[in-house]
Amino acid sequence: MSLKEKVLSELLLSAGKYCSGGQLSEDYGVSRTAVWKAIEQLKAQGCQIEAVTNKGYLLKEIPDIYNQQYLESLLHGTGFQVQHYAEIDSTNRLAKDLAAQNAPSRTVITADVQTAGRGRMGKSFHSPTGGLYMSVIVKPDLPLSATMSITACTASAVHKALEEFGIVTQIKWVNDLFLNGRKICGILSEGSFNAELLKMDYLVIGIGVNLHADPYLPEELKPIVTDLETETGKKINKCQLLAAILKNMKKYFDEIQQKTYLKIYAENSCTLGHRVRTDTGLEGQATGFTEEAGLKLRLDDGTETVLSTGSAQIID
Repeated sequence: MSLKEKVLSELLLSAGKYCSGGQLSEDYGVSRTAVWKAIEQLKAQGCQIEAVTNKGYLLKEIPDIYNQQYLESLLHGTGFQVQHYAEIDSTNRLAKDLAAQNAPSRTVITADVQTAGRGRMGKSFHSPTGGLYMSVIVKPDLPLSATMSITACTASAVHKALEEFGIVTQIKWVNDLFLNGRKICGILSEGSFNAELLKMDYLVIGIGVNLHADPYLPEELKPIVTDLETETGKKINKCQLLAAILKNMKKYFDEIQQKTYLKIYAENSCTLGHRVRTDTGLEGQATGFTEEAGLKLRLDDGTETVLSTGSAQIID
């Protein structure tokens, strides 16, 4: 960890109190000039730091900068172990490789940028600087039929995490979160399954949240994609949001047998009550969810069916 990162960690953990430059110098065995240079580097990255003689340094606003020690303090006692990368091809790809090598449940991979982010059905997931990109390894003792419920459980956890920051999203079946009619979060679940026992070996749950505006957003995505800062004016710290998502995932996964998440999922659905078209061309009215988060459809001839896989586009 660089001196700059150590100083940032101390400022973050001080929770609004001044940090003495002399004490930082003594703690890390460096000169006060070295501490001052680290402070200047942090300011250049956008950190608002106040310096007061005989008091020290105060972080006025928590910056959107990843800091491992700060994140570990937020996740203390949850069992999550986070590996962070400045850039990676795909957090899901690495998480799947690690899971296949028997990495423990609650291993988390995060990145500032993905060069080959993945979406559902083989689509790419645009992952520039300014987003939160994470993949979580889970090893639930659940049947294959519960795969969709885990994705829906994750969507509910992200919804509740954003609610803690005063942001209320809607959930589009099965794996997207929308704000003001446009997508701000996508979720992709991939895994390995025991065909003989019809159980999951592991799942990797990828989550991507658009935090800030992307000046290079492709034209074809502008009508359907947005970001939290543009829509709300809020700048959310990545570490705080990451911790909030993981804590809510733990809560709803621990209660998955009680279906705690399903009420949240249904109450905040932007799919229910609408006419939808499935990726197989089926059309009908979305009327509800099964206990495993399958989508109930009423077809034009009055018959009922359930979607347990695939996707559904809202058409009315």
